[in-house]
Amino acid sequence: MHKILAFSLVSLGLSACDHPTDDSSSKIINMESNHKQYTPSNPYIFEYNDIVSSLKAGRPPDTSHIKFKNLLKKIPSNDNNLDILKTKRKVLIHLGCLKEAYIVTEKILNKTDSSQLQEMQCIFLRKMQKDAHEIKACYEKTANSYLNEINLIPKAALRYQYALWGHYAAMFHAGHIEYKDKLQEIIDYHNIEDHKKTYQQMYENVMNSSIFQTRLDAIPYTSDCH
Repeated sequence: MHKILAFSLVSLGLSACDHPTDDSSSKIINMESNHKQYTPSNPYIFEYNDIVSSLKAGRPPDTSHIKFKNLLKKIPSNDNNLDILKTKRKVLIHLGCLKEAYIVTEKILNKTDSSQLQEMQCIFLRKMQKDAHEIKACYEKTANSYLNEINLIPKAALRYQYALWGHYAAMFHAGHIEYKDKLQEIIDYHNIEDHKKTYQQMYENVMNSSIFQTRLDAIPYTSDCH
């Protein structure tokens, strides 16, 4: 239950329940599925995984930063292969190049639907302190993405409640405060204690702006990625 619900970036800010002590760039990336990363057309994933493994093993961040920059230089700027775009996006996030990561994510979203990636776009916009109207539109787009997902999930499936939460939370972040009550309704719906506690924590993370801001502040960001 915890692993399924942890995927909601809107509801959990930037926290990944599986890796609560990871650096923020790793938290973001851990939200995404690691399955099927390798394809013969993506020769960069091995080097990326090696850098990440070394970073987790205690390699100095400055050394890893240099290696990520060198890897980024190897990835063709005009390559639209989906797997390569996903790897490039992860490298950019580690480097704090959120403007560039946003652009790459848009390319990915043009090729495949993902409520989680669409949701992350809004996080990027907030970190980059973009216009409030742009952020609002992003969250409404995220809500619609979750709604499309909901329509494809059987109501009895556990994932249905997660997607419904993502939809409601995105609408709340877009300024539709009436969705606060709808989030509470999801909490009340669950009678299994473990599930209820998970949603209660998610609710706190949505409603408590200081929790979200703390996590937002921890995301690496630089406007100089040349």
